[in-house]
Amino acid sequence: MNWIYHITNFLIGSCLASHAALICDRFEEGNFIFGRSHCASCQNELSILDELPIISYFYLHGKCRYCHKEIPPKLPLIEMLGGLAFLKVDFSQFTGICSAIVIFCLLLAAISDYDHQEFHLAMILPALLLAIFKLDKVLHFKAADLVEVIPVATILVFYCASKKMGTGDLIVYLILVLFYSPQFANQVFLAGSLLLISQFMLEKKSWSKTRVIPFVPYLFGGLILRLSVQ
Repeated sequence: MNWIYHITNFLIGSCLASHAALICDRFEEGNFIFGRSHCASCQNELSILDELPIISYFYLHGKCRYCHKEIPPKLPLIEMLGGLAFLKVDFSQFTGICSAIVIFCLLLAAISDYDHQEFHLAMILPALLLAIFKLDKVLHFKAADLVEVIPVATILVFYCASKKMGTGDLIVYLILVLFYSPQFANQVFLAGSLLLISQFMLEKKSWSKTRVIPFVPYLFGGLILRLSVQ
């Protein structure tokens, strides 16, 4: 019956990802909790059939039902990635709910970083607080844990200080270290780096030296890959 569990989690994850995209879109307005969903172009309120994750996009042929304006293709992609990220979360356990909150916060950061090359600290504050509550884990870090954390953290601090990387990347890394483990965080970091390198190799001719690269989306991709093998 694992397939039912995974399908259910995928649907939950895709719905959460759809709302995450809405939050990022309306974050500055502050009406993402009670405001009705509407088309950004014609302002018509959307019905439930217009808001089914992934399905509605293909059912409507990627266009608004009312004004026929193209729906950004990134929306179904975000919903797909969200579904995959929550695939193995155990929502029946407290630890699973905490993990879901962390994943959701990191998804918010990834979407905002992709769109604006930055994200508001409030987006990851719940994840940061959950990670801080696990600070007692640091007291039980073994020498091998410190060997894994210190070099990567030092490199990130150096790049942040030299303005070659945003502090958000460092905060996300520390959240992964504290909430999960140093090994987990480094594996996510490695997977995200490989995803970035892969995209660079595929698009090498079109990349300019001045291109600003948001790294958190790649870290979130690395997180999905790491969670898939738990």
